[in-house]
Amino acid sequence: MKKWKLIGLIILLQACSADMSFDLKAPQSLIFAADVNREGGKLDRLFFEGGLLRISRFQLDGDRVEAEDYFFQNGYTPAMEIPLDSLAYPSLQFDLPQGIYNSIRLQFEIPSANIPTLIIVGRFQDSTGLWVPLRLEVDSFELFNILALDPYGDQEIVIEEGSSYYGLLRLNPQHWFASVRTEQLEAAQRISISGQSTILITRSVNAEIFTEVDNRLDELNSLTIF
Repeated sequence: MKKWKLIGLIILLQACSADMSFDLKAPQSLIFAADVNREGGKLDRLFFEGGLLRISRFQLDGDRVEAEDYFFQNGYTPAMEIPLDSLAYPSLQFDLPQGIYNSIRLQFEIPSANIPTLIIVGRFQDSTGLWVPLRLEVDSFELFNILALDPYGDQEIVIEEGSSYYGLLRLNPQHWFASVRTEQLEAAQRISISGQSTILITRSVNAEIFTEVDNRLDELNSLTIF
């Protein structure tokens, strides 16, 4: 009897192994979108609502369990413009080989330029209760490194046949501004932009706030692959 149980167990394990088999060379579509963390911060007085990202290099590096690692890199001249609106961006659609990935890491660059290569827009409620537009502009080279996670927060990601995948890059300006005090935003210089008095934060305008934010740009951003 024990012999037949052992044979049955072996057959069951072989069947399970077959179900988890992959055509490790067959690619599946992965399309990216980008957004910002839209949750409120600073006692719900600071919100971010979108912006624009200009990238000059985009790189994916995947560590697969049973096959060769995956590496992809693309450069863009001029820099590619990506709206931070959570919508799938067709120019950032790639083929990702099937398999179980121990990790997938995204690296991208924004170039130094005479125009902003990262723009974040939001709003801040001042002490009078008025909501004031806020705009962050970065025009210097920045390198971002992000470890991809699945929707459950695990870094092991399974890419299977017959599925299309969606990678949501989410920048985290709430964290970037975490060390900026509300008093600094209250006292910040305001500039008229499109007829609206706006808290503009650049290397030369409200420079103290900019420095605090710039030091955190590559922190706590996320990439979720669905």
